[in-house]
Amino acid sequence: MNNRHKGFSPSKQKSFADHGWLVRRNLMSTNHLDALAAAITAQLDAECEKLIAKGLLTREEGCFETPFDERFGRLIHHLPAHRDKARRILLAAMQDLYLTGRYQHSSDQTGAPPVAETLLHCIRHEPLLACIESLIGPDIIGSSTFRIRPKIPHWKPGDHLPYFPAAVPWHQDAGYMLPHCDKQMIVTCWIPLVDATIENGCLVVYPWQHKRGILPHESGGEARYIEIPEAHLPEEKHKPVEMQRGDVLFLNNMTPHASFDNTSEQTRWSMDIRYAGADIPNNIDEDPSTCGPERDPSTMACAPTEADFVIRDSANPEREVRSGEAFYNIRMRYAEQYYHPGLRFTN
Repeated sequence: MNNRHKGFSPSKQKSFADHGWLVRRNLMSTNHLDALAAAITAQLDAECEKLIAKGLLTREEGCFETPFDERFGRLIHHLPAHRDKARRILLAAMQDLYLTGRYQHSSDQTGAPPVAETLLHCIRHEPLLACIESLIGPDIIGSSTFRIRPKIPHWKPGDHLPYFPAAVPWHQDAGYMLPHCDKQMIVTCWIPLVDATIENGCLVVYPWQHKRGILPHESGGEARYIEIPEAHLPEEKHKPVEMQRGDVLFLNNMTPHASFDNTSEQTRWSMDIRYAGADIPNNIDEDPSTCGPERDPSTMACAPTEADFVIRDSANPEREVRSGEAFYNIRMRYAEQYYHPGLRFTN
């Protein structure tokens, strides 16, 4: 373990094992979070400038002077009906900030969007990795399913717009992974870019429930997520986890959690990152074209439609992904890999 940074103590490791979740206060660097917020702003600026150039948006409607935590929600809600095309484009652009290649973002001189470098810096933040190492060991895989999420205030997803999430129902992250990964520890780190409160939609967790293994989920609901039916969760045992900017919530992949509607006037920006040990089924160095219906799903990565990557490899450190350009290029290799053998929970 890097001696400059302390991971979790044995007592904290036990708490995580017992409860399935743990918060480490003030773990993320303000500089890292500021840089990511600035990169997100730069991406949004670039999208607005393109729309202005096409006559689809005015500079005033772009809300360029509005604070980071208010701008996106205000922009989306205040656009008049005749700006519906601009609204759809902006929603699609901000939905794909986790870089799947489904949307063509503006790029910097390296060919990668500005958010790539700053996001990777957050993923590789040494104090964060020290905590991860104390949970899963020194060799660390970046699991492909990470997200940057803007929870828009007072948002109701509609069929006439590109789908954009609001409330996220009760689920386990393992429910989205392939079943052969159920025995693997995949740690989710949920990191707010603004203070997370009950009002703006902080995460809510069910302690201890991870020990029950994978729970039944239903699919096909209004929210387009899989969802644990209420009958499988104990009444009034959940806990809202309010957090300050800089805090990190660590979750076991079997821990049920949710987030509800944002009733504030603030866009609740957050990112969730997933880490696993080197022995997890992954797609590092795989040709994406090898993932198809003829392949046995039990030989696939846990989440086969996006690219895993090496964060730490003590034996072969040259495999570690350290630049935003390399990170982005790895992600883009999977931009057209749409095949998934199917979630286990389908109606």
